[in-house]
Amino acid sequence: MMKGTDPVSSPSHTYQFVRGQFDSDAVIFAIGGGKGGIGKSFISSSLALFLAHMGHETYLIDLDLGCANIHTSIGEPLPKLGIHDFLSDPSLSIKDVSVPTAIPNLKLVAGSSDMLETADISEFQKSRIMGSLYKLKTKFIVLDLSAGTHHSTLDFFLMATNKIVLFTPEPSSIENAYRFLKAAFYRKVRRLENQLELTEMIADLMSRRAEYGLKSPGDLLKAIQNKDLVAGQKLNRILKDLHLHVILNQVRTLKDTDLGPSIKDVCVKYFGLPFNYLGHVEHDNAVWQALRNRKHLLLEYPHSKVYAQMMNITRNLVAPYLKRDMVG
Repeated sequence: MMKGTDPVSSPSHTYQFVRGQFDSDAVIFAIGGGKGGIGKSFISSSLALFLAHMGHETYLIDLDLGCANIHTSIGEPLPKLGIHDFLSDPSLSIKDVSVPTAIPNLKLVAGSSDMLETADISEFQKSRIMGSLYKLKTKFIVLDLSAGTHHSTLDFFLMATNKIVLFTPEPSSIENAYRFLKAAFYRKVRRLENQLELTEMIADLMSRRAEYGLKSPGDLLKAIQNKDLVAGQKLNRILKDLHLHVILNQVRTLKDTDLGPSIKDVCVKYFGLPFNYLGHVEHDNAVWQALRNRKHLLLEYPHSKVYAQMMNITRNLVAPYLKRDMVG
């Protein structure tokens, strides 16, 4: 871990990075979820691959620092440079530690599973990563995040232009994904409460949840608006611009496919925020077979259902930005 003074550890500097006050030069997609083994790396690499195939320069960033393996998902050897080198040398940018891949338009920034864990990085190191990503001049960035709800994971998730939460049909996955979203919600609110002068009000509401009947994050938003309409509306506007998306992965049955829209509806009701259901991706044994061959499924089996499903998801995600470019 890097030592020394932390020039951006003050609340104001940290808040700016986490809040996303700086406009990114790229459209950033972050794929998160509360549980390991749900296919985050596959979805992240698939999204990056399709973006690159569409002709857009794309960076795939491995921020699963404790279990960095996104390079294997696209059939690449572990690069000599990666996040650890970036954190060890203040003169380097994220671009400096990126490497080209065999896939045209796709660049990779590898993690460092032998060197550090997400929980090990300091506030300064996290802010360096985020600041360098914001300044990276490219079209698209895809962030593959670690499992769990560590603050660094949540902040990387919240910095993205589009935040994608991955569910699978298993009850434990659904429960952990809701827990991840809830942690991200409160992390975001805590980053905003000082600026909106809501700290004391929120502390009072949370300490008397039963009295105020607060059973969900959506209830908290309503209670804040009831107490301070102007500040509550400002908070709502910021939160409703989070661009939250849901993907249901590893679907095995027709009944499973019905879960996706239902999960999205529950998210909308529970959090009081808009969510977009992007679609489902079927379970396919060919995924691990392709990994064994060190090839991505979408390259190995371009006629599979999974290929078509991921292509549709990618097109739906990027359509607003491509239309904006055409208008511009």
